[in-house]
Amino acid sequence: GEAGLGRAAPGDAARNGCMAGLMRNPGARSAALLVALAVFPAIGLAQQAPAADAALPAAAATVESLVPAGWTIEQRHQADFNRDGRADVLLLLRQAAAEGATPPRMLVVALATAKSRRYALSAVNTRLVPRDASGKLEDPMADGEIKVRPGGFELQLGMMSGAGSYLGATMRYRFRLQDGCFRLIGYDRAETHRGTLDTRDLSVNFLTGAVIRTTGNAQSNATQTRRERLAANPRRCLPDLGSGWTFDPLAPAPAR
Repeated sequence: GEAGLGRAAPGDAARNGCMAGLMRNPGARSAALLVALAVFPAIGLAQQAPAADAALPAAAATVESLVPAGWTIEQRHQADFNRDGRADVLLLLRQAAAEGATPPRMLVVALATAKSRRYALSAVNTRLVPRDASGKLEDPMADGEIKVRPGGFELQLGMMSGAGSYLGATMRYRFRLQDGCFRLIGYDRAETHRGTLDTRDLSVNFLTGAVIRTTGNAQSNATQTRRERLAANPRRCLPDLGSGWTFDPLAPAPAR
């Protein structure tokens, strides 16, 4: 189907692989990266401190054996991602953080196998869950969540400034395992100005190429909606994605 319309509950926003986000001007092609940097200047600093790369085993007999030294399991989810009847695992790992900073985090997906080495590493990303070393932004997982389902999962991130900005945003990413790739199939960005209650939403369905921009106000039912199509729709896999705060769904994917 098409990308979702308007502001919806988190579960509804991701329906049909669609995701919603906010744009200040529905008639302009505002890139999420430029909006994020303009609204939250501290994000520029945050991106200077990504999670450090860590070596993970290609296979492991236990979930705990997948965790590199210096990392701990923050969340553990199970679902049959490749639909072979076995329980696969999605881990959110974290490292210790300095006082006032948010911790480095890593997403790890491993598929259960019938072999003696029970889990085979499938995908890793150390950048999508952003890190703020400046102390000016709240933890993206404070209002974030991970939901798993057979065949894929969803990641929700929050973006809120502790001081200096009235704007807050929620981003939701939806992935599906396809041809060995945890492909990004939907993106949802929902932004609200806490002073004026103006809202800006952007919904992108990467399966159909549908783009929907919606602007409005939380105190009114009146909204303005504009439908578009993606000019380019390259396949993006989980390891390809950078910071969830500054991801621009309308930009071409970088060459691998």
